[in-house]
Amino acid sequence: MKHFKIYQLLFLLVGLGFACQNEEAKSYISEIEQQRAEKNEAYSDSLTSPLNPIHLTEFNGLDYFPIDPDFRIEGIFKTTPEEKPFVMATSTDRAPIYRKYGNFYFTIKGEKFVLGAFQDMDSIDDTLYNKHLFLPFQDLTSSKESYGGGRYIDILIPQSDSIIVDFNLAYNPYCAYHNRWSCVIPPPENFLEVKILAGEKEFHLAAH
Repeated sequence: MKHFKIYQLLFLLVGLGFACQNEEAKSYISEIEQQRAEKNEAYSDSLTSPLNPIHLTEFNGLDYFPIDPDFRIEGIFKTTPEEKPFVMATSTDRAPIYRKYGNFYFTIKGEKFVLGAFQDMDSIDDTLYNKHLFLPFQDLTSSKESYGGGRYIDILIPQSDSIIVDFNLAYNPYCAYHNRWSCVIPPPENFLEVKILAGEKEFHLAAH
């Protein structure tokens, strides 16, 4: 009887663990869905939208891959203090200055990858943005399921060498919606030889 009660307790604890995980997953998905709804609302407003005005009347929301917790990836971050500032290429003649702050090392489906994380030198003295890093990237969905010019992820400067980067938060540059914008082009080192089936897709109303 004692062993039976122990098994019952273990079964209960396992069940509670699964329940907690399910609640966390639901909360995580709900939070991203809320962010996407707020973005759609902002993009629907002619005063705040980056869209081509001719698309506003047809706009009914951005397109996304399904939210996949497996693309919320934990990896290692290593700083690159010896890197010098450089001009990052853009879709126009704009010449923003960035510095590589570090590299994000991670694994997808058993394969190892690296993404450079960059700091905008124009924001170095801005107390609102000087703790942010920029991860522009392209992958095997680019020019197919996702925007050909690549996608972006923003992160805060990590406080340790272990960080999480969520590709479900990958978003399109404004150039995906209208060619009047000037957008950073991801450097070649940030091309990932894998399909990142997460985040924002190609904007269906834009022709590129």
